[in-house]
Amino acid sequence: MIPEVERMTDLCVRLERDGIAYEEHCPLSPRGSFRIGGTAALAVFPQSREQLIRSLLLTRDAGCPYAVVGKGSNLLYPDGEYAGIVIFTGGVRELRVCGTGITASAGLSLPALALRARDAALTGLEFAAGIPGTLGGAVFMNAGAFGGCMEQVVLRSEFWDARDGCCGCLEGGAQEFSVRSSIYMREARYTILGAVLELREGNREEIGSRMEDYRRRRSATQPLGLPNAGSIFRHPPGHFAGRLIEDCGLKGVCVGGAAVSEKHAGFIVNRGGATAHDVLALIDLIRERVLRQTGIALECELRRLDGRPI
Repeated sequence: MIPEVERMTDLCVRLERDGIAYEEHCPLSPRGSFRIGGTAALAVFPQSREQLIRSLLLTRDAGCPYAVVGKGSNLLYPDGEYAGIVIFTGGVRELRVCGTGITASAGLSLPALALRARDAALTGLEFAAGIPGTLGGAVFMNAGAFGGCMEQVVLRSEFWDARDGCCGCLEGGAQEFSVRSSIYMREARYTILGAVLELREGNREEIGSRMEDYRRRRSATQPLGLPNAGSIFRHPPGHFAGRLIEDCGLKGVCVGGAAVSEKHAGFIVNRGGATAHDVLALIDLIRERVLRQTGIALECELRRLDGRPI
């Protein structure tokens, strides 16, 4: 066997010995909101914080390329096989409420987290109820909606450092939150393990009412009925990306199975059978047209599996 295969085989033996679930040649498209992608040479499914850290250590020591993924809601998986390891955090969902604070693991979904906050009559997380990602992904990109964002509620976050194999914690400004960004987006050696959120006491009914209002607004304006990866482009200063794209006559434009949404031009949808190549070509077309007609360069929020922006 070639050395790469030997390392992967040895890693599987170690994972099995530690009781950590894995799958070879794992299909990726069912594990992303775009429903696009080929396979991963190896996918790992930790079910606890301890298993997640152990998976990261074993993967690092194996010397293979790897990616850490929550729900894959802001990712574009490659069409072929990713010749590395994908660690999925969706099984790591610990949560604890103490006073106005919530401590949660990276794999907990944002809607579930928002509902738990509502049930505890804690306000501040209503904006997150409809964001189809995990806490780890939300902290990573400082996710937000309806005027709220993670920076407003994350007191501190815990990480695993691939450089020394140890865990650490960042608080407040050390997390370097900015518009759809954080230190974790710039420091690839860090993997988010969880976070502590500081919320405020509120009224359960009022919190639920706001969440329902946000749900209706999303349903009315976003293409929730088709696979997509959320808003594709950041809003340029003083503009809305979707409006720019629509004004350039791109609503409904297709490349293969990928299309600019008829409902909201800021979204690309998978009409059926779309490939990563289709999406990338459509993104290039949008950027070129908007730049040519308006002089504005759109910045893509979507990221590749290896963490690189598109």
